[in-house]
Formats: sequence, C-alpha cells, structure tokens
Amino acid sequence: MDINKKALELANSIKSSDEFKLMKKSKSQLDKNKNLKRQLDNYIDKKNKLYSNNRIEDASSKLVELNKEYQEFFNLPLVSSYMKSTRDFNNLMEKVYKSIEKELLK
Repeated sequence: MDINKKALELANSIKSSDEFKLMKKSKSQLDKNKNLKRQLDNYIDKKNKLYSNNRIEDASSKLVELNKEYQEFFNLPLVSSYMKSTRDFNNLMEKVYKSIEKELLK
C-alpha cells in the first residue's frame, strides 16, 4: 500500500465534499470585496496578536471584546456565509481526524 496515494485519495475526497466547495466559493466571493477582505484580515491579525501576546485566560476575555467590536461585521451576509462555511468545513475535518484516530487506536 502506498500511503501517499491514499493521502491523495483522501485529499481529493475532501475537495469534492460540499463543505469544501461551499467554503471555497464563500472565500472567493469575500475576496472579491477588497474592503471586507481587509477587515477580515485585520480581525484575524488582532486575534492572533491576542493569543501570542497574552496568557490563554487573558486572551479569551479580550477575544470576547474583540468579537463585540466586530459583531456588525460578522453579520454582513458575505462574511456570515464565509464564517459558517468555514465552521462547517472545520467540523467535517474534525470528524475525519476522529475517524482516523479511532482506527489507529483499535
């Protein structure tokens, strides 16, 4: 068995999933709007700085404040669609990882 071939098959299966296709489409639509893309990038930068410059407990409370600042932004249809599709894709990937882990632990 060639593990690289199996990995390629898994990647192709993931790419053909509805979750991946929708996430990719949502990202493409968001990327077309330069202003929204810039705002999302700013949010991600701020979020990453919170976690890199603070203890987990402090970062979590500061993240709540950051999310409040961006609440209106998150409710915009393009952003909301992107965030939901990303969350759905991440849930799919979590299920894949759990399935692999379950098989490895048998």
